[in-house]
Amino acid sequence: MPIPVTLNAMSRRKRRLIFYALMIVFLIAGPLIAAYAFGYAFNFSTARFQRTGGIFIKSPTPRLAVFLDGAMVKETGFLSGSTLLPDLLPGTHLVRLEKEGFRPWSKTVRVAPAEVMELRNILLIPQPVPAATSTAGEMADAAATSTPAMPFSLDARGRLTAGRGARVILENVHSYAYAPEAGAVFFVDKNGFFAQYETASGKITSIGRPGFFLTDERLRFVAGGKFVAIIDPSGGLFLYDESTGTIDPVTGGVSDAAFDSEENKLLVMQEHILSILWLADNTHQPFQKKAVLEEIVSTDSAVRQARWFYKTDSHVVWRSRNGVFLTEIDRRGGASTGELVAYPVDEIGTFVSLPDTVFYRRGKNIFRMDL
Repeated sequence: MPIPVTLNAMSRRKRRLIFYALMIVFLIAGPLIAAYAFGYAFNFSTARFQRTGGIFIKSPTPRLAVFLDGAMVKETGFLSGSTLLPDLLPGTHLVRLEKEGFRPWSKTVRVAPAEVMELRNILLIPQPVPAATSTAGEMADAAATSTPAMPFSLDARGRLTAGRGARVILENVHSYAYAPEAGAVFFVDKNGFFAQYETASGKITSIGRPGFFLTDERLRFVAGGKFVAIIDPSGGLFLYDESTGTIDPVTGGVSDAAFDSEENKLLVMQEHILSILWLADNTHQPFQKKAVLEEIVSTDSAVRQARWFYKTDSHVVWRSRNGVFLTEIDRRGGASTGELVAYPVDEIGTFVSLPDTVFYRRGKNIFRMDL
């Protein structure tokens, strides 16, 4: 016959204590769990709950060790260097990426409540940077386009001729450039007017007279499909926008300029400064506006040449007497610059057809670096 079991007073007291203890835990942990679920965390330095944010990292290099404020927090995947660091308290954080065979990358970023800071196009530089010998022919092939060049020439009397028969198509021309993507010749006449000659129809359209400084030296043109940049002998930079049909001055002291592969940005080179002129609104962080001229490099050593790194369109390759460098254009937390070559070179080259390659020439020797 089974013996009935009865709970004594001590057992009831224990159950009561356990119940109350669980209630206390629930009352304490419940709000914490709920706050965490809604994106809040307790900040012990301020002794209050704060809305958290995050950092999104994107790099073409996989298997990156990700450090946050000095502590390793995760490793990115086998196929991608992308990852999200969620639930971060607002404030300044140090992000560092490491991988064997590459130079570490780091940046100080500021996290805002309920926002994700995006760090796109992070490029780690190999250590050492692999360089192989190349040839002038390889550089020429990389620079070649499929669009046949039309044989234009300008004689001493300012007459622009075309074709084998040297047919005169324009007179009183000071400087010109053929833009095959636009199907036009852009030119400045000797009175300083900027105009367009359509090669198919022969139509001439006068665009404006923005105030070029004219000397015996010809103006320099950088022609794209949607824009034309003109640099006069004084270093004045002017930009023609096909969508508006206007030409406007941009800045002075310019020695060179280059469009990125999508013609969303213009790289502007001055003696000690590299800047980016935004030609369209940037819909990704950090959300630059069209027509903003943003400085990305300031150096004591004169910038001798600069080119886009077309693999990302978010990095610039440039050289000075100290060597060759790669700089990202995102200046949040400071623009990251890495050294590619530790000695002076005579020329650098990057091309859309080989977007991950940087060529450089030293004397008669040509080298290529694949990043």
